[in-house]
Amino acid sequence: MWVKGKASVFGTDFGKMQIDAVKRARADGLNQAGIVVSASSYRVQTETNKAMNDYYSQFTEATSRGIIIKERNIKISDPVRVSKASAKDERIFQIDAELEALVIIPEGSTDPGFSVHVQTKRTSYRETEPIQLEITASKDGFVTIFHVKNDTIQIPFPNGLSKNNKIQAKKRFNFPSDYELYLTVDGNEKSSNEEFIVVVTKEEFPVMEMGDVKIIGDELILPKLTLTELSRWLAEIPLNQRTMDHKILTVVK
Repeated sequence: MWVKGKASVFGTDFGKMQIDAVKRARADGLNQAGIVVSASSYRVQTETNKAMNDYYSQFTEATSRGIIIKERNIKISDPVRVSKASAKDERIFQIDAELEALVIIPEGSTDPGFSVHVQTKRTSYRETEPIQLEITASKDGFVTIFHVKNDTIQIPFPNGLSKNNKIQAKKRFNFPSDYELYLTVDGNEKSSNEEFIVVVTKEEFPVMEMGDVKIIGDELILPKLTLTELSRWLAEIPLNQRTMDHKILTVVK
């Protein structure tokens, strides 16, 4: 069904506000389709102490009930100051977003005995500290890992260098296992919040063809995809054939 989603955000960083407004509009669209987004969705505090919902966390919680596979007529307003002009130390702006989303509600039901759990030794890392995901699934399957940062999705695993993504039931799967993975903070930012979405499927469902992987310096250049592409991939996998979990990490300089 096509649904309309609307949202408003407040703050001072116009770029981040525009991105967050669209994320919230997507979540609102899911709600309009009758899909209840989990109340435990991750929240970030901005410098102005305004709460911001991270859409991908909400997306992860909602994928068993509905998926947005197409968007259209996205409208983002110009920022409008909502604080009083006399408030010298408080300049708060509002940005509104609207969109139309095509939502698919998957048929069938999930396999209650099929689950995956991802954990790390801690939830905060410095740029100089390598991270490792510890993944455990209840049944044999194939694992795919998505890395979400600033509205960008990358696929760190499997890739052209590490292709074997089989996971055994109740046996811990470590990623990465043969090299070290570091997360970085962009530009002048002091920290960032990054999310790893782990999907395990009973059968092999490649997200995309893994071509030659480029290594520039010490950086592995990973394939990227859009939220729509991720949604379409999930929509093609029956509910009883997949399970997912996610982990959010804070990275500081």
